[in-house]
Amino acid sequence: MNLIWTKKIPGFLSAALFLLAATLLLACSDPIRRGVINGLRSCAYVLIPSLFPFMVLSGVFEQSRAADYLQKVLGPVVRRLFHLPACTACSVLMGFIGGYPVGAKMTASLLEQKRIDAKTAVRMLCFCVNAGPSFLITAIGSGLLGSLRAGCLLLCCQWISAVLIGLCLGSFYRGVRFEEEKERPKGLPLSIALVKGVQSGIHGMLSVIGYVLLFSAVMELLFAFWGTANPFILLVSGLLEVTTGCIQAAAGKNLVLIGFFVSFSGFSVFFQAISFFTERDFSVLPFFFSRLAHGAVTAGLVKAGITFFPQAADTVFSNFSQKCVPRLSDTPLVAVLLVVLCAVFLLSLPLQNCRRLD
Repeated sequence: MNLIWTKKIPGFLSAALFLLAATLLLACSDPIRRGVINGLRSCAYVLIPSLFPFMVLSGVFEQSRAADYLQKVLGPVVRRLFHLPACTACSVLMGFIGGYPVGAKMTASLLEQKRIDAKTAVRMLCFCVNAGPSFLITAIGSGLLGSLRAGCLLLCCQWISAVLIGLCLGSFYRGVRFEEEKERPKGLPLSIALVKGVQSGIHGMLSVIGYVLLFSAVMELLFAFWGTANPFILLVSGLLEVTTGCIQAAAGKNLVLIGFFVSFSGFSVFFQAISFFTERDFSVLPFFFSRLAHGAVTAGLVKAGITFFPQAADTVFSNFSQKCVPRLSDTPLVAVLLVVLCAVFLLSLPLQNCRRLD
């Protein structure tokens, strides 16, 4: 894969960077430990409850027959709006409602099955990696900002921004005929697809959690050296990891900056998305620049939304003396979903063992 840097880093520079990282790990072990703990807390209270059910749902879509019917309904829509093959319909949908890496994960699956080419996959990445409604409305809106209205404003602005980017990119492919789509593998029964979806969701979540912990440790290290009041560090924190950046921006009462952070999504989400494409050789430069454009457009839309609906910002910052903590893990719906998924996964284990014995 061609990353942002196209030339190989010289060997001596790589060695120097590794030595510097090892020195920081030894000399600054306490801030790094705090950063990992904060990352684990974010994963437990925000990331896993809001993302894992959609990771499972995306896996079920990929494996079950439900994707066939959904593709028939949404296929003409993605063809006309974004000039994409009909097989991308489920990936586009989950990219808007599933959460940051879900759309990238499903796009990578289509590329692996050779149902789309690398150029189409890159174009889909540019607008199919978005924060999910549960993260923006519940975690950021109600939990962090204390305003459901603000969360809905962020969600609408992000969706409009993503659609605009998709329409602009699709305009360059107007009139282009795609190769005849390969027949989709026959869908599995729902019970088997659910088990495979849980396993796929677990593997995807482990990758996501790993990047969150890494960037949380890096940010805590930056805070230890320069503090949290530095405006430059505030910007860097949002560019590295979206949740921490939103927390810092909320403390500064900057809803527009939060809009930029949630759409840019940070390098943590950037690496989470491209990690699904490690075996593919295509440039991710368009994906990187689209994140910047996505963040800028969303920030502009949030600014316009505050201008036309000033009560959204007034509600958010009217009672900022009371700190709000996102509490997604104890919502009844998420609790029921997690219990059902765990039960199905556990009940499937004896069946697999019996099949092996046969």
